[in-house]
Amino acid sequence: PITTKKPKPKPTPPKPTPPKPTPPSNWPPPIPTHPPTSQPWPPTLAPPPKPPKPTKPPMYPTQPTLPTAPTPAQPSPVFDNSCGAKNGYQDQERIVGGQNADPNEWPWIAALFNSGRQFCGGSLIDQTHILTAAHCVAHMTSWDVARLTVRLGDHNIKTSTEVKHVEKRVKRVVRHKNFDMRTLYNDIAILTLDSPVTFSQTIRSVCLPQGSQARFEGITATVIGWGSLRENGPQPAVLQEVNIPVWTNTECRLKYGNAAPGGIVEHFLCAGRATKDSCSGDSGGPLMVNTGGKWTQVGIVSWGIGCGKGQYPGVYTRVTHFMNWINKNLK
Repeated sequence: PITTKKPKPKPTPPKPTPPKPTPPSNWPPPIPTHPPTSQPWPPTLAPPPKPPKPTKPPMYPTQPTLPTAPTPAQPSPVFDNSCGAKNGYQDQERIVGGQNADPNEWPWIAALFNSGRQFCGGSLIDQTHILTAAHCVAHMTSWDVARLTVRLGDHNIKTSTEVKHVEKRVKRVVRHKNFDMRTLYNDIAILTLDSPVTFSQTIRSVCLPQGSQARFEGITATVIGWGSLRENGPQPAVLQEVNIPVWTNTECRLKYGNAAPGGIVEHFLCAGRATKDSCSGDSGGPLMVNTGGKWTQVGIVSWGIGCGKGQYPGVYTRVTHFMNWINKNLK
C-alpha cells in the first residue's frame, strides 16, 4: 500500500469509523485506502502497524513506465496568461512514468504545508483559490488553518533555492458539507489564499471543465504530485508526473466489488494501469487531460487500494460533477 503520513488518531479507530479530529501535530493525513477491513481508519497504504510516526503522503494512482505526451520543445518565449498553458513542451511523445517533471512544467501545482511539513497537493484554479481533497483538511482546527501555507511555483520541496516559489497563507477553508470520511463521497475542498498570486511564467491556473459533461473514458490523463514513487518508498523531493488511462465507472465497479465501502458512485472517476507499482499523486493533487493544447483538471486524487495492486485503479473526485459547487464557493 501507499506510504502516507498517518495522523495519530486519539484512540485507534475501529475499522471503518471516521477518525476523531486529531491534534495539529498529527498532520499530514494519509491518502485514504480501502478496504478499511484491512486496517484501522484512516487507513494507510503502508503495512498496518499502529499509526505512531507519520510518513509521507503518496503520489496516487499506480504507475511507472507509460508512454504518452510531450517531446521537449523550446520553452515558449511568450508568456501565456490563460489557464492550462503548460511550460516548455509540446504535449506529445514523451515517456512519462513516475518520472521527474521539469521545473515549472506544471505551473498550477500547489504544495500544502502544515507547520512547515508538506502533507497534500492541490491546484491553483484562479488567483486566490486552491482546489484540493476534503480529506486533506477534514479535521483542521482554526489553529491548523493558521499554520497552513500553500507553496506555488515550486519544484523541489526540500530546497528553497532551485526555483523561486511563492508561499501564501490561507484565510478560509471550505469543505463540501456532505464529505464522508468513510466512503470518501464528496472529497473536495477549496482553500482561499490570504492575498492573490500574480500570474507569471511559473505560476498560473489550470483550466476547469466548465459546462462539460465529458467522461474522459479511455483518455490518457496525467497526475502530478510529490507522492511516493513505490510502495513504502520515500517521498521524492522533486515533483513527479505519470500518465494513466481513465476507466469507465462500470469497469471500476467490477474491479472494486465490495472493497469500496460506499461503492463506485457517479461522482468518482477511476484511472490507473494494471501491473505498475509506483504511487503517483499526493492526496488533493490534480488529474488532468490535454484538451486542445490546454490542460484541464478532471480529477482530484482521493483514494485507492494499495500501490501496485494492478487490478485496482486510483479513485478521484470527478471535477465535472462538482462545477456548480466550485463556482458557488469561489469567493
